[in-house]
Amino acid sequence: MKVLQNRLYRSKWKFVLCIITILLVPGQIATASNLSEDNNTNVNTKWTNNPVVEEFYVAIKEMPASVDVLNFNLTSTKCPDLLFYDPTTDSRLESLNFSINNECQIPASSFEYTTSMYIGNDNISRISWLGQPYCVVDNNKENMHIARLLIDEDMDSYYLIFDGRILTLPEGFAITPYNFFENDDCQVDFLLTQNGKEKDRRTIKEDELYKYNLDINSSNQIKNYMLRFYLEAIFSGGMCTNPVKINSTRMISSNVQVINNNESFSFILDGSKISLFGQPYYVIDHDSTGLTAVRLLIDDGINHYHKFKKGDTLFLPDGFAITILETHPYITLCKSTNKKFNYGNFSFLLTQYGNEIDSRTINGSECYEYELDLNGNGKNDNWVLKFNVGDIISGDSHPDDYIEINSLKLISTNVLHIENVTEMNIVQQGYKTSIENDGMTLTVVRDNITKNIHFSGDGTISFMDNWLTVRVNSASDAVAVSSAVIVSDTYELVGAVEYLKSGYADVNLTSKDNPAILYYDLENAQGHETLNLSIDNNYYSPYKNVPYRISPYSFVYTTRIYPTRDHNDIKIAWLGEPYMVIEHDSSTVVINKFLIDERSDDCYQLSMDDPLNLPYGFNLIASINDSDIAWFSVIKDGLEVYNDTAGEGDIFQYKEDLNSNGINDNLVLSFNVKSLNKSKGSVMINSLGMISPESLMINDGDVSMLSTYTINIKDAGSTIEVRLKEDYIHSDVILKKNKLTGILNNTFFIRVNGAVEVVKLLNTTDTQQYEHELIKRRVNSIKTKMPDIMKNDTNRTDKTTPDVTPDVPVPDFGLFMCIMILLIVRKKIRKK
Repeated sequence: MKVLQNRLYRSKWKFVLCIITILLVPGQIATASNLSEDNNTNVNTKWTNNPVVEEFYVAIKEMPASVDVLNFNLTSTKCPDLLFYDPTTDSRLESLNFSINNECQIPASSFEYTTSMYIGNDNISRISWLGQPYCVVDNNKENMHIARLLIDEDMDSYYLIFDGRILTLPEGFAITPYNFFENDDCQVDFLLTQNGKEKDRRTIKEDELYKYNLDINSSNQIKNYMLRFYLEAIFSGGMCTNPVKINSTRMISSNVQVINNNESFSFILDGSKISLFGQPYYVIDHDSTGLTAVRLLIDDGINHYHKFKKGDTLFLPDGFAITILETHPYITLCKSTNKKFNYGNFSFLLTQYGNEIDSRTINGSECYEYELDLNGNGKNDNWVLKFNVGDIISGDSHPDDYIEINSLKLISTNVLHIENVTEMNIVQQGYKTSIENDGMTLTVVRDNITKNIHFSGDGTISFMDNWLTVRVNSASDAVAVSSAVIVSDTYELVGAVEYLKSGYADVNLTSKDNPAILYYDLENAQGHETLNLSIDNNYYSPYKNVPYRISPYSFVYTTRIYPTRDHNDIKIAWLGEPYMVIEHDSSTVVINKFLIDERSDDCYQLSMDDPLNLPYGFNLIASINDSDIAWFSVIKDGLEVYNDTAGEGDIFQYKEDLNSNGINDNLVLSFNVKSLNKSKGSVMINSLGMISPESLMINDGDVSMLSTYTINIKDAGSTIEVRLKEDYIHSDVILKKNKLTGILNNTFFIRVNGAVEVVKLLNTTDTQQYEHELIKRRVNSIKTKMPDIMKNDTNRTDKTTPDVTPDVPVPDFGLFMCIMILLIVRKKIRKK
């Protein structure tokens, strides 16, 4: 099971006096500044937006006793978040096939990954590679040159970029419009930079297509452009600064991957983000001697901005902090740029635990990197902290100069080195490529078809750049193919795809066929959720751009209870999540959500000084007495609620009264006592399980729990069915084209975008999380902490500085006047 990490939440009262001016522009708008409140982290506070790993199943197979071989045939429509599909062209040319025999091995001869080229709507050659879209730069019978497609937007997706402002793009690129021609409003200059270095300056006319050709395969062909966009409109006058509107932005990576025919192929994890022990890691080095990785602490994207003014400090994990010293903006609000336009700069101080480790002056659009030697090669060539610089602005309409940074990334300096990579069971080597069909089709197979692939001790094996994992449950009667993503903000998990035929599509989801959306219990080989609905455009719509609907009679969601394998508990899946059934009958079902459900190889070391922090304010403390017996104390919100003793091999259980029968007979927390270390006073536990202490009561005929839906309990309380309300039955669920429409209280989403997509949104704040060092016994690893550069600093303060909540901001004079005016008005009203 995946392991969740703790996030410390801090809050402070905010008193805000707002004067809001709204500028309405038709359509979907993404401004280059992206300075919404949600996109900014408050300065002078601790960092909380840590990335987390979300692992999800993409395919399930159950092993009948009569079958000797279990075949997996994965396609883009069956596994849309593992294999790439293009809904605009109905291209489903990526597939993965393999088998599992009755000896729980994957025959090497059964493994085959295939992908083929296709032509997009823009007449550009494309291909999918490991579930990601690529452009084919060049191809023939002997090799294929591909580059990652980074941005692929149509004319409905556009940006407003203001005069002199920066639109940040991937790989350090940025574009800025400037020098709006006073005598000709139909053209403007554009500056293109990469890592702050100028790449292109060009004058673009309205209704003109901009293309930047990097000639990434040295072919001198203009079709290999790296960046292009369409200048739709130029606005001038009536606004503080002039904006331009661009759309149809497309960008491909400048890094070209060459795949040769009939070549032994290996995957290298250097510079990639992977999941280790259920946590996000960044790989420093990976070779035959081992793997060196560090925890990924911050992983912001290009659309996540942080705004500062002079004197602001942003506190980051591992004691890092960025303080703005000086700002020297070039851009002045409400004044136009000119031909001599260039970016301003600012100075900042980087500290760790209060000690200066770097200071720098950096220009707008540049990229900053702080580097150390993390791989022991004697060179400071491994980035630890990096970010891109956005706008640096001042002006009469803004009280302070301010600067923006984006794409902030931070890794830990505590290095994890795994010497025996084979113990991780990530199959990175032993592949062979072939290019067929006149250079159109790429196939990857095993180079030695006589050597079968064995599963690790915990029943898992990962393939091809840690792209996917195959997992067999402990009973060997069910197999799951899973994938993992590192989530830093919001991730759209597409769990089902159905292509429209004559404007109509039936969408029928089950736990077994669509485990990314609906819950499948792999350990118990059970999955009983279904979601059925129909989509059509055969009706009159009074709204613009809403040609599709969900027929209300077609919508039905069902789930039913099932026993665990040992028949000790009853479980149910509810809206894609696992729950424990506390009690059920024909009128009511009471359920509690599973928060933690781990295996025996997930271990924790506990002591009096090192408690385990759990969700809902729980803590677990352990110690050892003279009789070699462990004593455990369960703490809730600072108060002990239960304690008991247990020895090696015992099972610890904490129960509460969740069904109000006056007896503490409902299991809330349990684990196995694996081992005791009396000399260190520590206890090793595993198989940790916990359910929420808060119960969810589902009543027959309920119409308020899920808005616009009615809940029905059937089969003596064993089945729950959800349909649209009867008084809502004549109101179709309207679907806007290319937009997410929520169903079941926004638990899932539907989008029609050439195909029908069923989407689940993953977010770092969605899950209760906890923090402790997870010890995976199957991996023989060595943790090496880099030398402390402040070890001998007698002025170091981090050892004595307590963890405090930031002070509440003091209201300023403007707020004081606002309060006074309100009091005067209130006094006058009372007199009347």
